Amino acid sequence: MYEWLGSFIRKFYPQCPVDVALVDPFLETKQVDRGDYLFHEGDICNAVGITKTGCLRSFFLKEGKEITLFFHPEQQTLGDYESMRRHQPACLSCQAVEDSSVLMINNQALEVLEALPNGQKLLRLVVEDLAFGLRDRLLTLYRDSAEQRYLKFINTEPALLRRIPQHYLASYLGIEPESLSRLKRRIQTRRS
Repeated sequence: MYEWLGSFIRKFYPQCPVDVALVDPFLETKQVDRGDYLFHEGDICNAVGITKTGCLRSFFLKEGKEITLFFHPEQQTLGDYESMRRHQPACLSCQAVEDSSVLMINNQALEVLEALPNGQKLLRLVVEDLAFGLRDRLLTLYRDSAEQRYLKFINTEPALLRRIPQHYLASYLGIEPESLSRLKRRIQTRRS
């Protein structure tokens, strides 16, 4: 299991000399079937994770409607870090879009990583990557039209586009499924 974590770490910090075998005793792989939840809004998260296989989504409810914030395909982090560290209820839910396998990293594993030489730098790089992704997500929601968000998604995530149901994509784009269908037809017509 630690070999897989090593490849994830090298993605962020290629020259990192961290011996991930030291973390292995604190890691767990969790299988999540399509449609099942890794955790629900209001739960206390005991760990954060990295998607090994499959795809999950993070979402919250607003006035009874699901708002998808992120998709988590392979090699993507997920979870409610604040809930884990502060033992507070999670502010979102995480559900498998496909049958998925998630490497779960608990507080003990993070403490071991942090204590290793270069461990703090590694964790900072991962957190920076998450912060940059969140910044980009917020900017696109406030700056871009639904069409611009859709075009950006199909250009940056073409493989993911075929893996997620359209109603989840519509939720991610901030539009209704019917609006997504019209948007796709309009773009198709322009490209023909």
